[in-house]
Amino acid sequence: MWHFRAIPLLATLALGCRLPAQSGAVTDLQQALVGSWVGTLEYRDYSEPATSTKRVKLPTWLGIELAGTDLRFRYVYDDGPAKTVTETSLIHIDPAAARYEVIGLKGKIDDGYTIEGLAQLRQGRGTLTLTGKGTENDAPVEVRMRIRIGRNILEMTRETGAAGTQLTFRHAYTFVRSAPPAA
Repeated sequence: MWHFRAIPLLATLALGCRLPAQSGAVTDLQQALVGSWVGTLEYRDYSEPATSTKRVKLPTWLGIELAGTDLRFRYVYDDGPAKTVTETSLIHIDPAAARYEVIGLKGKIDDGYTIEGLAQLRQGRGTLTLTGKGTENDAPVEVRMRIRIGRNILEMTRETGAAGTQLTFRHAYTFVRSAPPAA
């Protein structure tokens, strides 16, 4: 069985860069993300040594919805014959501090990242880079996530590595809207 703790990269982008979180208004970024998406998760095979380049692809569905001033990401992974895995994440974005936080089940921040590129987004679209620290195989790692948001495509790539080492591919999502957007 594979074990993958999805870091909802796009959720990082959830709250807009133009309006304060407490405004309650839907921002350009939220509008760009909210909806139903379908695609794949490609990840470095966790059963292989860390130096392996073997990859696995899983069909993946993602629903993104507003949850107050946050976003809720609901992932569904097709993990083999008659087996699906689901995961839900709540994301809080603080545009003023350029921070992205994954909120855990007990309301505690599980992961936090710095966001670059918010000011360059146009109509909620563009590329963001998130950096921070994480854990992989019970060891601390540096994390960099790149997110490209287009009209009908979301691409999220996570790279990791021990402090002071080169970051390497860990996983990537590629999604398209499950239905065409309104004109």
